[in-house]
Amino acid sequence: MARESMEWLDAIASRAKVDTNRVESVLAARHIVPTPVLPAPRRMKLLSISFGGAKQGVEDDGPYAFEWQALSEGLWGMMTDRNLRGKSSIIEVVRWLVRGRPSPNLQDDVKSWIYNACLRFDIDGLEHEVRIDCRNGANGTLCRRSSTTAEATVLASFSSDKQFELVMSDFFLHAFSMEGLATWRESNSDEKTGHAVIHGWPALSGAMFIGTNYEVVLGDLPATTGTQARLMQMYLGVPWVSTLASAWAALKLVESGNDREARRHSQGARTRQARVKEIEALLAEKRAALSAQPSDEEIQAELSVLSGRYSETKRREKAMQERLDRETLAERQASAAYLQDRRELQAHKDSMAAGSIFRSLDPTCCPRCDHEIDQARKKQEALSHSCSVCGESISSSEDADALKKGLEASVKASKAAFDKAEKNRKLAEDSLESLQTDLETIQIKSEALTMQLGSFEARKLLSNEIAILEGRLEEASFDPGTDDIADDDAVVLKAIVGETDARSKAVRDNFLEEVSTSLLHFAQRFGMHSLSKAQLRGNANLLLEKGGADTSFSKVTKGERLRLKVATVLAMIQVGERRGVGRHPGLIMIDSPAAQEVAPEDLRELLSGLKTVCEELPHLQIFVAGMTSKAMSDHIPSGRRREAANGGYLW
Repeated sequence: MARESMEWLDAIASRAKVDTNRVESVLAARHIVPTPVLPAPRRMKLLSISFGGAKQGVEDDGPYAFEWQALSEGLWGMMTDRNLRGKSSIIEVVRWLVRGRPSPNLQDDVKSWIYNACLRFDIDGLEHEVRIDCRNGANGTLCRRSSTTAEATVLASFSSDKQFELVMSDFFLHAFSMEGLATWRESNSDEKTGHAVIHGWPALSGAMFIGTNYEVVLGDLPATTGTQARLMQMYLGVPWVSTLASAWAALKLVESGNDREARRHSQGARTRQARVKEIEALLAEKRAALSAQPSDEEIQAELSVLSGRYSETKRREKAMQERLDRETLAERQASAAYLQDRRELQAHKDSMAAGSIFRSLDPTCCPRCDHEIDQARKKQEALSHSCSVCGESISSSEDADALKKGLEASVKASKAAFDKAEKNRKLAEDSLESLQTDLETIQIKSEALTMQLGSFEARKLLSNEIAILEGRLEEASFDPGTDDIADDDAVVLKAIVGETDARSKAVRDNFLEEVSTSLLHFAQRFGMHSLSKAQLRGNANLLLEKGGADTSFSKVTKGERLRLKVATVLAMIQVGERRGVGRHPGLIMIDSPAAQEVAPEDLRELLSGLKTVCEELPHLQIFVAGMTSKAMSDHIPSGRRREAANGGYLW
């Protein structure tokens, strides 16, 4: 083994182009142990199964006790004439006690009925016993019994479900000299990340139990876990299996870390880019502010110019104020004249209207003394246009119209004079307002410039800020890149995987040819007469030729998959036995074969084949749970089976 391990190290160093010390350091850091030669196979058989408690909520509720003593190698059976009568539960209890934790197939109500359980088993001549009280969690012990001493040696005790699982896992891994299988599980996110998963004893023990789920050829874990090929190789006795699994998981972990580091570096580069742009923008702003800072001499000169502009604008403002006063006075005078002309015109219009009314009168007597006006006076009024009452002259309408036109002309002239005066006043107001705005602007600018006098401190402050920003820009622009010293872990691990896989494959392919031949032989003995070819691949895929057509394990019926699973396990055991390297303990428990579309004749052939195999491989111990049938009765003696008739229960 030492020589082969050294050759392995040298081959890896040659592949990776490093020295062996570097290879050894990677192996130690990643906890990868070379396994060029597997230990000799260990055999296990059950000696007794017992459990008890109380049923609740069923037709036969109440206390119960199940005991099956004096078990040994060979074919054993559990039979009932109806379903749900306790066959599968017995297998699930055994699986629970062997694994240290119940499988999902052990129903919660059935588990709650079990108060205590005990399993006695033999490993290469040493008797062991696991006893559990599960009324308040899992409390119990794992003991080893010796023929030379009466008392049992307590190997471990436990007081919780987790401790129970750890105790059984640790015990069986050491007892069978097995190691956990490391696999890589991708994460569900879009990123190429994941984590290593170690499949321990619960996964390894799956090769001993064949239930009613036939998705995979070997074991009971889904194909997505990636354990099938490694599990097959380990039980087949192929060397380097656990080494290859550990190296592959370590390689995936390193590659995932490298991917994560590359993404981190890319994200860092984008962050640095954004930071650089931000600093550059702020730096440009500060530099522009510094350039815009004038000297005191420039400020004084500009203040002098502004002072002159202020004085001139102030003088013009005063002159414009005086003009505005004049224009305002002229506007008031024009407004008064305009108002007076309008009044005189209106009075004339009113007079003309009244005179027209009175002239239309024809009085017959004096309105004061009632003296009658004679006809002579009326004739004289018509001739002389003198009033017949008072003798005053009566004006004509032509004179009144002429006077009206004169008054209207006066109103028009005064209106024009008022409009002009109003316009001049508004122009003066606007000019004054503009001058006042200029004065305010000049004053604000002068105050701002005055505050800038003595700008040395402000320039110094800006210069310091610019220097700081330039330093930050240099720091932000620095790209650390990747380490100057390349991390060659991935290179070395790839070499380890490549070299280990090549060595494992050379042995595996040779084994698989024998297993495929034996598998075909067993499957045909189990009733698959149309099967002409079976090839078990290194990835645990099973390719078939059935009825002259190519097919595979996943495409045949459930009944055929059941027989192929059994045939695969037996073929691996047979080849391992022949070569002296097989790792299967020799205990197989098969649940309800007749329920999986297996015809009575095929079931007979399956049981006949299992009986023959037990005779050929005397260390095998096979339990079959099924419906009561002639095939079961013919091939499993009454002393080797537990049977419930007339609808009864096995426990």
